[in-house]
Amino acid sequence: MQKFNLDVRGVAETLIALLAGLLASSILILSYGYDPIKAFYWLFYGGFGSLESILDTLGYATPLMLTGIAFGLCFKGGMFNVGVEGQAYMGAIGAIIFGGLVPRLLPILSPFSLILALAGSMLLGLAWALPPALLKAYRGVHEVISTIMFNWIAYNFVMFLVRGPLVNPSRPEMSLPVVENARFSVVPGSAVLTTAILVSIFSAVLIHLLLTLTRIGFEIRITGSNIDAAKYSGVNYKNIVITSFLLSGALSGLAGGLVITGRPPVWALYGTLGNIMNVGFDGMGVALIGRNHPLAIILSGIFIGGLWNGSRLMEPYSGVSSELSRAIIGLIVIALSIPELSKRLSRILKG
Repeated sequence: MQKFNLDVRGVAETLIALLAGLLASSILILSYGYDPIKAFYWLFYGGFGSLESILDTLGYATPLMLTGIAFGLCFKGGMFNVGVEGQAYMGAIGAIIFGGLVPRLLPILSPFSLILALAGSMLLGLAWALPPALLKAYRGVHEVISTIMFNWIAYNFVMFLVRGPLVNPSRPEMSLPVVENARFSVVPGSAVLTTAILVSIFSAVLIHLLLTLTRIGFEIRITGSNIDAAKYSGVNYKNIVITSFLLSGALSGLAGGLVITGRPPVWALYGTLGNIMNVGFDGMGVALIGRNHPLAIILSGIFIGGLWNGSRLMEPYSGVSSELSRAIIGLIVIALSIPELSKRLSRILKG
């Protein structure tokens, strides 16, 4: 009964936060002279108003689920892996290298291109998470500082590769595309949804089982709840930090890889990084809205994916510019994230 009451309270907090976000967004829309009712109608209709829009929403949600799970996993352990953004960049370039360049250089590997692309994505994401993990575990460097720095390094490094060694000679505004064997199948009736969503859902279930049924999952959770109690009970804190970051980096890298292998029509990375940018940062909001629960993150990812999908209709039908629509979505995400974030901050202040 207690668990049920806690669930009801969580739902109530989320609904109140959503209303607060919509109210704040309405004030912002009114200040620019637009009709908030009309704007919200097209926002939610564009995301959930038809079967086609729902399928497209699932396509937008696919990488957000993974970056949400990646951030939520570290958050469970008391760590803020802000580097999910940069790790997703590295995962995207990993998919291009192992799913685009390598099969072209070694055609014999072409039948295994998708496996290579996903493995390469996870490997590069994991590798990019390792230095901040080691800095925190052995030198006490705060992960927020180190991961933000690594985000910028990843951004400039990936942009250099996309515009230089990995540029598409016939289309210089983007990178080499992955080969056809490295692409997930498009779901009929949708422009952007592919079977890649199954990878995200499977990953969410797998991480949920890891956190609830394994010793390492228990140690991650107890470390996040009370680090002193964890150390007193024999938990190896350094191992938990490194393990959490490596798992998080692999998931973030996989998210970046799915943007390339599971997002038509280009199957490549734009020179501006426009089709990968903010996948990690948005995933952080997805995790907080889902209370860092891997299965709840699936639902919150679909909700935020729906907002991004629906925002495409706001400008042509309600006059709200794309820049303003992003601010509106940002306000909603911030409002929905506050309940979980405030709980974590209160624990830090008490502890």
